[in-house]
Amino acid sequence: MNSLDTNILIYAANSSAPEHTKALALVNGMLANPSEWIIADQVLWEFYKALRHPKILQKPRSAAQAAAQVRFIREQSGVACCACETGHFNDIITQLENPKFPYQRTHDTVLATTLRRQGVKVLYTRNIKDFGEAGLPKVINPID
Repeated sequence: MNSLDTNILIYAANSSAPEHTKALALVNGMLANPSEWIIADQVLWEFYKALRHPKILQKPRSAAQAAAQVRFIREQSGVACCACETGHFNDIITQLENPKFPYQRTHDTVLATTLRRQGVKVLYTRNIKDFGEAGLPKVINPID
């Protein structure tokens, strides 16, 4: 099972980004083979927020446009979706209570735990270092 991080969706949605072509190719590959993919709801909520943010997109989407893109992925693309479940709490909190845990990686830890518990083998992200010790079998930067 494969998954991707929010940054890949944003690059795919932003035609003026230098990363656009490679990110769009990955997203199109996902849409062509949806049974091989799963996306966490957390990624979709982050995607919605980024689509509306004027510092991320030169032409931010309206609330309706951003919601339509999220709805398409969640309900029409055929890609499976997952969410952080109550049963994930102990795995996550054990990592967070470590005194050496970098608090900036809290959301990435929640995402990695959610995906790992869903059987994800490959995560595509631009931020490899943020997921380096997340316990996922493979983390790939499809842009570089």
